[in-house]
Amino acid sequence: MIRVNKIAKERYNLLNNSNKDFKAIFDVMFTDDENILAEKNDGFRIYKTTYKEAKELILNKAYSINKLYPDLKNEYIGISFDSSLEWIISFWAILASNNKPYLINHRHPKGLTNSILNTLNVKYVLGKDMGYNPKLINYDDLNLTYDNSNLTFENEIALSTSATTLKEKIIFFNGYELSTQILNAKSILKENKIVKKHYHDQLKQLVFLPLYHIFGLVAVYLWFSLFGRTFVFLNDYSSDTILKTIRKHNVTHIFAVPLFWSTIEKEILKEVDNKGEKTKKKFEKGINLSLKIQKLFPYLGIKLSKFLLREVTNNLFGKTVKFCISGGGYIKDSTLRLINALGYPLYNGYGMSEVGITSVELSKHVTDRLKNSIGHPFKSVTYKIDNNELLIKGDSISHKALINNKLITLANDEYYHTSDIMKKDDTNRYYILGRLDDLYIGENGENINPDMIEKELNINAINHVVLNYNNTLSLIVQISEYTKAFDLEKLIDEINTNLSKLSTTIRPTKYYFTYDNLCAKTAIKVSRQYVLKNINDGAIKLLKKEELSFDDKIVESKILNRIIELTAEELNLEVSKIAPKDNFFYDLNSTSIEYFSLLSKINKEYEISLSFDDVKETPYELSKVVEAQL
Repeated sequence: MIRVNKIAKERYNLLNNSNKDFKAIFDVMFTDDENILAEKNDGFRIYKTTYKEAKELILNKAYSINKLYPDLKNEYIGISFDSSLEWIISFWAILASNNKPYLINHRHPKGLTNSILNTLNVKYVLGKDMGYNPKLINYDDLNLTYDNSNLTFENEIALSTSATTLKEKIIFFNGYELSTQILNAKSILKENKIVKKHYHDQLKQLVFLPLYHIFGLVAVYLWFSLFGRTFVFLNDYSSDTILKTIRKHNVTHIFAVPLFWSTIEKEILKEVDNKGEKTKKKFEKGINLSLKIQKLFPYLGIKLSKFLLREVTNNLFGKTVKFCISGGGYIKDSTLRLINALGYPLYNGYGMSEVGITSVELSKHVTDRLKNSIGHPFKSVTYKIDNNELLIKGDSISHKALINNKLITLANDEYYHTSDIMKKDDTNRYYILGRLDDLYIGENGENINPDMIEKELNINAINHVVLNYNNTLSLIVQISEYTKAFDLEKLIDEINTNLSKLSTTIRPTKYYFTYDNLCAKTAIKVSRQYVLKNINDGAIKLLKKEELSFDDKIVESKILNRIIELTAEELNLEVSKIAPKDNFFYDLNSTSIEYFSLLSKINKEYEISLSFDDVKETPYELSKVVEAQL
């Protein structure tokens, strides 16, 4: 630990005393040549790339861009790789070639991406051919050898928001703003000893989050690369691959969105339930004991908890994971409780594309972690609550954005309005309560927060949302076109039961169903603004119960039967429990991570390439898409 502290202090001082631009970040980041930057495996062998090897690739690619594309100077170049070593090489090569990287969000519709690329006047994208309008620079063609000539670094990058409203929004960060975010590491390391924990002298960060997202870029990559740590890349995002990769590479740090953690919780509880009531009671007793031990012994208790619940942890992440963060949305209290009880310290954080990562709960005490706070603001920013809304200012936030081609700038002393409803307790910890633009004014004039209603409802549906529709507090529930009449009746009973438990002042007075997706494919959660816009545009059609139709016609096939078998295998269910038109999310109560895992199995089985854009959500629909591709 002394060596870790020394390295951290040296790197911090180097960056703090520099120009704080991208060139300075690069120079500090690649100080030690022999540290391992990236690891990946082919199922058997682990392949490693050192910082020295990566640096050589970066300089060669940057030099090649200068020589092969002399017209490219101070221009934006898109990165069309998924999160990978090639993404990192491309990011720095573009900057070192005196150009600026635009971090393409691959979850955006191509139309939106092409519109943003046009706005930025992007002539080229570097990476894989994904059908974007600009010309493609083939990564492998940049193979000239750097000759030690001067390379001039650009000092700006651009990225986009998750685009839940599908509006064109581009955020710009310069080197100084990102350097200041990175330098928050000093206070983070001082406040929390666990964050710098290594396993056998190595700290390895799982690259689960996309690097084009602010959470992935700053918290996953930049924070740890400054200190020469290692990044472990995934071959795919199936649950089996994720868990095997964590154990095979001895991953120590996992940062992910709430969906990842809730999926882990669900899988664990499903396994426990399958083993009977006796095991369930024993497990809950172990969870309670684990939390008691951690309250008494904050650091030692974490190790003891992993051992105490080793029947679960040995088959989950193993014993190497030291530090975890959830960010990008609300995480359930039950999820925080379970993951922390297993001896995997899980902390809740906060950030936005426009402001970067600005706070995370860092307490060593498990009691504080379970409060679901986002902690205290980092040194580089100031928080202020005004009319329940969180306002943020500071050196590390973005001071420039393009929103629908309109340039928005923010002075250093100006506050950015987040539209997040916040509260602060007497320890200066902050808590997210909801979104300001989602508030509904009740009949008595009281502001009603739909987020709090949804948490109380907890409906077992694919997606659901409470919002102000036609001046009425309404519940919109997404169902599949293959939902059966019997299952719909069960869902209606569940809705009515849950609604009856709510106070009349906050109870939605109407509810509707829709066959259309309430969540944009670009987003990790439902946006009320997105739903309202699409209702008004006719893209989301609302139906009452009597307007719903049912179709139980099925044409069976070998492919359909095999897909049902793969679905049963993925969800740990009996084949007899799955019907051809069961909805993967509603009927089978699964998550998008498990869905992606199923697609990976189907792709491998039939040697095809299904994506989220290709398929729908029942075994029958999947079988038709597979048949079409074959």
